[in-house]
Amino acid sequence: MEAAASDPQALVDRLLADPPVVHIVDTPEGKKPGVWSTEDSCYRLIARVVTPGARTLETGSGLSTALFAALGAEHTCVTPAAVEAEHLRAYFARTGIPGERVTFVLEPSHVALPRLTETVDVVLIDGAHGFPLPVIDWFYAGSLLRRDGTLIVDDTPLPAVQALLDFIDRDPRWESLERSPRWAAYRRLAEGPLIEGQWDQPFYAQRSTRPLALRALGRARRELRGRLVH
Repeated sequence: MEAAASDPQALVDRLLADPPVVHIVDTPEGKKPGVWSTEDSCYRLIARVVTPGARTLETGSGLSTALFAALGAEHTCVTPAAVEAEHLRAYFARTGIPGERVTFVLEPSHVALPRLTETVDVVLIDGAHGFPLPVIDWFYAGSLLRRDGTLIVDDTPLPAVQALLDFIDRDPRWESLERSPRWAAYRRLAEGPLIEGQWDQPFYAQRSTRPLALRALGRARRELRGRLVH
């Protein structure tokens, strides 16, 4: 597996053909060990932007964790699922992927991320997807991302992730790199903590209230018409 690291795309092919089985998935026969993964194109982007020695951070774990490790990154994986970390360590041993540069932080991301302080080159947000957790992951992990670093967000069709992308897509301090119906990637054009006041977000404030008000008015009108009909 180490030899494949010289050809990142071939490495992706090998991992896709033999992915780590770290999750529990629902099947017609009940819950069984399986693989949750995103589109191949997302892994190929990771292989293009991660170089040996890069500092990387992800929320969630799985095939992406193995890819970061195989690419030679100094990687931090934040997941509360200790069994997933155990399965990944066993996968590293079986496949020869160097897992010693992977640090597992076995806590929920909203607990672990605020304590991290080291600047990183790549962030993957693919942990818990209930609102507001993707936003929290972005707020803390994105603050650690260096200028010109890469942010990748998976599972973009989910409502909580859509809420996050609705903001990032408007913010000129994030440049869209690549996206699909399943994931999106951005280059950060700023640096430092993401905390700021509303006066620093004119791109958002100008558009944030009127569409919501119009939608609420439309719903009220439809409900009123319904009452009059009945």
